[in-house]
Amino acid sequence: MSVDSFHEAHEWIMSGPYNEIGYLYDGYITTNWMLAHVLVYEWTWRNTISDPQFLVYTNYDYTREGILYKVWVTPVSAVGVQEVRPEES
Repeated sequence: MSVDSFHEAHEWIMSGPYNEIGYLYDGYITTNWMLAHVLVYEWTWRNTISDPQFLVYTNYDYTREGILYKVWVTPVSAVGVQEVRPEES
């Protein structure tokens, strides 16, 4: 997918990959840095405004075709992260 603006990248990510990652797929690989950027931003924002559901990871690989940007998530429950509650007085 080729996009020329963050608006296009946001529309593309929110129309499919954002809703599928973590449920149908573990991650997303793209050669377009804007798509990867929007995806990481949206997952981080979602974890910030509500209880974190997924840990977000990123990486990249250099290939002959260019850079492959990788974004993937792991459910918080799968990595053994427990909810921390303040002690009752």
